[in-house]
Amino acid sequence: MPTNILVLIHGMTTGTAAGNHQADYDSLWNGLRQQQPALQNAFAAQVRVEWGHRPLNVAPQALRDDQKIMDAENTIHAKVSYEEVKKDNSPQNHLLGSGSEIFSKLVTRRVTDPIKETVLLLGATDVFYYCAPDGEMAIRFAVYSQVLQGLEAYRGAADVRLHIIGHSLGVTVAHDFLFGLFAPDAALTGGVPGFLANTQATDTDKERYAYWRGQAQAGELRLGSFTTTAGQLPLTLMRKQTLVNRLAAGNTIDPTVLGLSATGPVKWRIFYDVDDILGFPARRLYDPMPTIEEFQVDTDGRPDLAHSKYWTNTTVLQKIAELLQHNLA
Repeated sequence: MPTNILVLIHGMTTGTAAGNHQADYDSLWNGLRQQQPALQNAFAAQVRVEWGHRPLNVAPQALRDDQKIMDAENTIHAKVSYEEVKKDNSPQNHLLGSGSEIFSKLVTRRVTDPIKETVLLLGATDVFYYCAPDGEMAIRFAVYSQVLQGLEAYRGAADVRLHIIGHSLGVTVAHDFLFGLFAPDAALTGGVPGFLANTQATDTDKERYAYWRGQAQAGELRLGSFTTTAGQLPLTLMRKQTLVNRLAAGNTIDPTVLGLSATGPVKWRIFYDVDDILGFPARRLYDPMPTIEEFQVDTDGRPDLAHSKYWTNTTVLQKIAELLQHNLA
């Protein structure tokens, strides 16, 4: 019997207070079990990843680099949000007169303000951080180390299967994690996974990663299923020149480097809401294979709310639970 491991990776955090995502994970898991009660005892372990926000009761000097993102975003928001700028009475602050923006105040800003000052200032900044080399290293260390720790108890087991559910930027991080494990040496820059050169990762993390890459290459670690919601893959694929070159030539990406097979069953389901300004369809960027399916869903009509409601959407829960159930054995 295979050993199934469920990995949950949240995405960008738009909240401003310290905390974690355990309540969100509980809501997702409860929703999945309601759809498919047999999932209750299907997984040997769950790995619930936490990254990119300040945890409760941790002193500033003890924060990991990625955990400082929230505090930095809060500082930026306090300095550049329009409501705060209007309070600045210094002679260097020049604003338009109150009568010059009536249409904007009554119409435009009702839509744009929540997007600019919540989704972008408090959320998309996580993506920009990950696109920088030091941010990429910090987030990968935070996420990969938690997943590797969760896998450690199953070292030596045959037929371990990863079932990863990612949201938002968690989609890209999960995508990169799978690529580093399952891609052949020839597809890797220098023939070596980038995580093995991560200066933030410990020697233990690197040894564990190298072990599980070996298991993946030997077929003892497999991709059980991959669920991605509200992802930015069409944006974040532009981080690497090799992918830019491939896309510039009009070519698509080989999804087998993520552990997918060229034939069925379905292993990867992608969910997006057109009203979500940071959630994109991505299937057509990859070589056409029956193992990938994509679903347009309606999480919310408001662009500032649509991004955060995938894991409570009935259609999303039904299709994720179905995917998991079909790929357990």
